[in-house]
Amino acid sequence: MQNYAQSDAELAEILEGKQRRREQLIFAVNRASPGELQGPAERLREVMRKPPGEKSRQRLPRPKFLNE
Repeated sequence: MQNYAQSDAELAEILEGKQRRREQLIFAVNRASPGELQGPAERLREVMRKPPGEKSRQRLPRPKFLNE
């Protein structure tokens, strides 16, 4: 049973670290000027853009058990 308590503590530590990093990123973005955000925003748009000539992605149908 002690192993579970230890892994729960490790999970809590990981989640706390993720929360701290998320808050730091939000704080940094909020303090940044629009000019500082423009370059990274454009790079994100380029990455997210569909390459020319690529077909649109086909959506997966709903699982059959949901149609019943």
